[in-house]
Parts: sequence; C-alpha cells; structure tokens
Amino acid sequence: MLGLGLLSAVVTLISFIGILWTLSGTLELAGISVPGYMVWFAIVYAGAGSVLTHWIGRPLIGLQFNQQRFEADYRFSLVRLRENSEGVALYRGEKEELANFRGRFANVITNWWGIMRKQKQLNFFTISYSQLAIIFPYVVAAPRYFSGAIQLGGLMQTASAFGNVNESLSWCIEVYPTFAEWKATVDRLTGFSASLAHARAEAERLDGERLKALDGTMKIEGLELDLPQGKPLLAATSVEFKPGEHVLVSGPSGAGKSTLFRALAGIWPYWKGRIRLPKGARLLFLPQKPYLPIGTLKHAVCYPEDPARCSDESVSESLRVVGLGNLATDLARSENWAQLLSGGEQQRLAFARALLVKPDWLFLDEATASLPEDAQDALYRLLKERLPQTTLVSIGHRASLAPHHAKQLVWRGAALAPAT
Repeated sequence: MLGLGLLSAVVTLISFIGILWTLSGTLELAGISVPGYMVWFAIVYAGAGSVLTHWIGRPLIGLQFNQQRFEADYRFSLVRLRENSEGVALYRGEKEELANFRGRFANVITNWWGIMRKQKQLNFFTISYSQLAIIFPYVVAAPRYFSGAIQLGGLMQTASAFGNVNESLSWCIEVYPTFAEWKATVDRLTGFSASLAHARAEAERLDGERLKALDGTMKIEGLELDLPQGKPLLAATSVEFKPGEHVLVSGPSGAGKSTLFRALAGIWPYWKGRIRLPKGARLLFLPQKPYLPIGTLKHAVCYPEDPARCSDESVSESLRVVGLGNLATDLARSENWAQLLSGGEQQRLAFARALLVKPDWLFLDEATASLPEDAQDALYRLLKERLPQTTLVSIGHRASLAPHHAKQLVWRGAALAPAT
C-alpha cells in the first residue's frame, strides 16, 4: 500500500507541477524575480510540514516497536501456560501466573495508551496542516489577484493546482502512522537478522570445520566447546568413534554433554576444532524430550520421514515392539501428541521412530530418562536386535546403561576422557 501510494503521489506531482508553474507566473520580491513562485511555496510548505510531522510522530516508531514486542510476549506467555498447565496446577501457581499475565497485559495497555496520545498529537497537527493548506494558496496568490495580474478564474485554477501539488508532496505526512508501524516491523526483523549474522560471525571466528571421513569412522579433533557468553565447556579434545562400537558419554549435569551432540548435529555455532563425519552415513538424534508434530499419529512416528513412505503395518509393528501397542490402531488419529502422551510414552515413540528411520548412527541424549530401568534395558536390546548395523552413542547417568555400550567416556571438568 505504501508503494502504491507513493507511485500515485509521484504521478500527481508530475501531472500538476508544470500547470502550477505556468499559472504562478513571476513574483517580484525585493527586486528579485521568482518564476513559478507558487511551486517553491508548495515545496517549502510541504517540507516544513514533513519536518514537523517527523518531529512529532517519531516516538511512534519506538512505541509501535514496543507494542509488537509486548503483544508477542503476552501471546507467548499464554501459549506457554497452555503447554504447562498441569505443572502450574500441581504447584498451585495460579496466583503467580495471574500476576505475571496482569503485568504483561499492563505493559500492552500502557504502551497502547502512549500510542493513542502520540497519535492524537499527530492527528491534531496533520488535520491543522491540511485545513491550512486550503487557505494557504489563496493567501500567497492574493497579491497577483489584487494587482490585476490574474482574474478570479486564474486564482481558483492556481489554488486547485497548488492543492494537487501540495497533496502529492505531503504524501509522507498522510501515511506517517502507517510508516511508523512499518518501520517498527522492519526494525524487529533487522534486529533478528543482525542476531543471526552475529551468530554466524561467531561461528566463523571460532574456526570450526566439518569434514567427511572416508573410512566410516567419526572423529573429533581438537574440539573446544563454548557457551555463547564465552565460558568454555570442553577443552581441546580428540576422540574417535568407530562403527559398531557403542559409546556411553557420562558426567555431571550441565557439563556440556548435550552441547557436544548439538555440535555433532551442526546446530551449535560456538566451537573450534574439526569434526569428521562418516561420508554418506545417516545420523539420527533422540533428545530427552522428543519433538512430536501436531497431526496424525503416523506422522508423529515417521517424522522426519514422509509418512507416505512408511506402511501402516511397519508403523504399527514399531509401536507394538516398543510398548505402545495400545496406539497401534490409532495411526490416523490426529492430536497434539506432546500434550496427550506421558514423558515415558513420548520416549518410547522416539524409539519406534528410530526403528523406522534405521540410521547408521543413533545419538541418544537421556532418551530413556523417563522410563524405568527394565524398560530401558528392553529398548536397548531391541535396538541392537532390530538395528544391528547402527552405532549407538548415548548420554546418560544410570550405571545400568554401561552394559549396553562397549566404551565409556566421562566428562571431568572441561575434559572428556575414557573411563578408568
């Protein structure tokens, strides 16, 4: 709309500026002849109005920026409460959440009133400007009319042409509220883009390199992991993962084990060193809380594969063998499965997903933390039985995980070394 309005203003200006120049004639001012003086008056009038409009309305940009931010925060809080309503109810946190919502909504209302006040000031000025623009050309052209240089018809034509030229030159004054909202949106997008550019620059500065290993092994060479704030998580470490050699990574919470998996997956930018991934191998990562898309159960189990590539029989069989036989006949049922299934059921579903995807390398980040140890042992035995060619790399704290892995790496401080 802004582009079309600007185009219309430019066409109108081109159409009438020549007419106004011709009708204006020449004004003698202090011995100086000013040809087409009405055009210059229109430019000065519109220029002054534009400067004053920007001076009055500029705070609208910041107010609109904050309004979008406050409204987004409020909507996000509503969604987050909906997703965690059970936890809030168990903690009896309703009063705390209500106070939080009132505070966020108060920000929305307070900022909205600020927009209304500034909009009222801007409207007062722009309406006054528009009304004055009706009288202004008659005042400026009056000397030539009273001197007999132009007749009443010429005065009316001059005022009409002035109005069209002034209206086109005043386009930014008319659309300033819309422009302020557009500028606020652009500022939010450019801020987001700048954050992404900063993350990419940090990744390039840290000089991490991802390569393909031709011998089928996975190697990390001189790998260093950092937090975004610069705090080191892992000192320079070199480790080799061999195909078929199941590895367990253990250590204290918060040490950086999950971050190691993120770096291997290519979604963590703050690292140095070299990562060599098996050429042509398929990697699958199972986090502690699996992602379950909203939709049919078959879609949730097959994700990220296309459900059409998985037969109903294979999906149902995968659900049965992981202990979700009660869902095996509900493949076409559409639900928000992350809300419907318990944590343990979600983790079982993730194992069914692994059986369908059949990756060459399977990374399990506390993937059985919500399950009892006997269920954990059964699922690991199932993986080895159904996926004999898949290499397992697990993160876990339970001692019962060790028998399912041939090698164990322990995180001590900022170092990762074989268990002794």
